[in-house]
Amino acid sequence: MTTSLPSTPPAEPPADPESWRFEDTGATCEWAEEYCPGGFHPVALGDTFHNKKYRVIRKLGDGSYSTVWLAVSTGHPRYVALKIMIAKATSSQTELSILAKLSAVAQGEPDSQHITVLLDEFQHRGPNGEHQCLVFEPMGATAASLLEELPENKPKMYGKRERYPKWMVKKMLSHALRGLAFLHRHGVVHGDVQPGNILFTIKGLDALREDELKQDEAVTAVRLKRVDAKLDRWAPAHLYLQQSLHDRVQFDTQLLIKLSDLGSAFWETEPPKSTATPVALRAPELVLRQNFGTSIDIWSFGCLMFEFLTGRTLFALMMLGHNQQEQDDTDDDHFIQLNDVLRPLPESMMEIWPRASKWYGPGRQRLQPYCDDEPYIHESIDKLFAENKSPEISKEEEQILVPLMRHILEFDPAKRPSAEQLLQHPWFSD
Repeated sequence: MTTSLPSTPPAEPPADPESWRFEDTGATCEWAEEYCPGGFHPVALGDTFHNKKYRVIRKLGDGSYSTVWLAVSTGHPRYVALKIMIAKATSSQTELSILAKLSAVAQGEPDSQHITVLLDEFQHRGPNGEHQCLVFEPMGATAASLLEELPENKPKMYGKRERYPKWMVKKMLSHALRGLAFLHRHGVVHGDVQPGNILFTIKGLDALREDELKQDEAVTAVRLKRVDAKLDRWAPAHLYLQQSLHDRVQFDTQLLIKLSDLGSAFWETEPPKSTATPVALRAPELVLRQNFGTSIDIWSFGCLMFEFLTGRTLFALMMLGHNQQEQDDTDDDHFIQLNDVLRPLPESMMEIWPRASKWYGPGRQRLQPYCDDEPYIHESIDKLFAENKSPEISKEEEQILVPLMRHILEFDPAKRPSAEQLLQHPWFSD
């Protein structure tokens, strides 16, 4: 190993592979090149934080802006989830003020148990800068990741539709609604309601021994090697593959679901210019860049309701790029699907949609501007639901659920039901 010290890496990871500092690991975790000034904080198992209050024992996850670790706490509870933000994207004052407000009002409000509440927050200085650190209770798995772990979905079989059982879907949806009701009651819009932010809680974690929960380094530690063989003080010696706690979730009627990640949340009175809502879960007012509020969460919830009950997404959309033409194409496809799947777009929306005349003629006939083929017409929500619903759902129940989803997915946000109103619906209150 070369003993001379390397120069400080640039704040932006190099686009050219020839300029990479590290040998490619192929590991499915955060990118090694993002351990640079402004980037991730290098963490090793056993590291302590906040005056030795928290000691890291396991990697729970990673994303574009943070890594999340299971840590032993010297206080109570015994185990916590420690979220360490990248230095250049520390939590905004909006997120911290929302987390502080929700923590303050949570006690005494039953619905608060369906939101991951902040336990602690502090700053940590490392070689890559100052990092915001947020402490939450550890969670088991997300609705996006747990599906394939269910016993009924194993072994994985080609062509077999993976769905959650109906009893779990009702629990997931009603608990998510309670979380939204709590947020909306206090003037907070989540802004990113999606399967990855719906989490399953764990019971009895604090009763487990540390050696039952610590990272399995033998199969998850990936050694980092610099191309020039020098020591690197900006990156850890090893990357760790995440080991979520999904195997600690208990699949019984006491299942508890929480909404997580308020990093994209905002006060309803202070909406941002844009949100982090996934493309296929955007409400029409977001696509049209109109005023928006709590109703965007309700729209996303309606899309997830269909997805959880059928095992397929309601709208088949993907942002293929970030230039204006690609964004316009995605938005146009979105409106065409809204028109086909739910109901004809009202004139008020057609007038705002800048490219409506490209796809619809004066008599509302569909146009195909790129070729002479017949335009593709998407199936209605009624047909999609009937063809993809779980066998557990009877025809009678289907006749309750489809109108309910149509009501949730009203184009006019003022006509959408609130989370509180939805909780009064017999299907959720059973």
